[in-house]
Amino acid sequence: MKWTSRVIAVLVALMAIVMLPACDSAKDMQISELQRQVNDLMAERDGYESRLGEALNAGDKARQMALDIQQQLDECRRQLAAGEAVSAELPSGWEGTDRIAWIDIGSDILFDSGKASLKKGAAETIADVAATIRGQFGGRQVWVVGHTDTDPIKRTKHLWSDNLDLSLNRAATVGREFYRLGLDPEKVFVAGQGEHQPKAPNDTKENKAMNRRVEIIAVETPGG
Repeated sequence: MKWTSRVIAVLVALMAIVMLPACDSAKDMQISELQRQVNDLMAERDGYESRLGEALNAGDKARQMALDIQQQLDECRRQLAAGEAVSAELPSGWEGTDRIAWIDIGSDILFDSGKASLKKGAAETIADVAATIRGQFGGRQVWVVGHTDTDPIKRTKHLWSDNLDLSLNRAATVGREFYRLGLDPEKVFVAGQGEHQPKAPNDTKENKAMNRRVEIIAVETPGG
């Protein structure tokens, strides 16, 4: 790490000063200054380690929350398919029950192929969804989940590591647009699934288009 090389450089300088003949008072001043630098660098290292630990904990919590939401969503879909749950009266295009509702926006509506910046007219589509969330699902958590088909990235492969990377960046683009439109950032969560949660087999153009989507999920939480 960068701070490690800096510590080594300071320690080398400190050793050199100790070994050189010089006025004791001047040497003491130089040693004190270098010791101060070492202490500052070690404190900086501790700060890095602390922030890294906090980031890892936050990431673990986010992954667990995403897993919990996905399980709720899968169970809700299963119940609806089996007729075990009654669908709530939801806005046009939305599916779900009283506790969890979702809408899929086709990635082809929002983005050009292989890109994560909004195409012309996409902002209006997102604004309509945001208005529905404010009007119908105020106070709920809002999950923005990006999905792709199984086709490898070609034209923009220099931008993304893989489909998972692309799906996450597309979800982040929608999430930022929600922030800009006034949705509470503390209630908006962003995730990417790449090709790992398809709606249909990736065996036809039509199915692949169905799988390329950004899923918006409004979840009622205890006390929400």
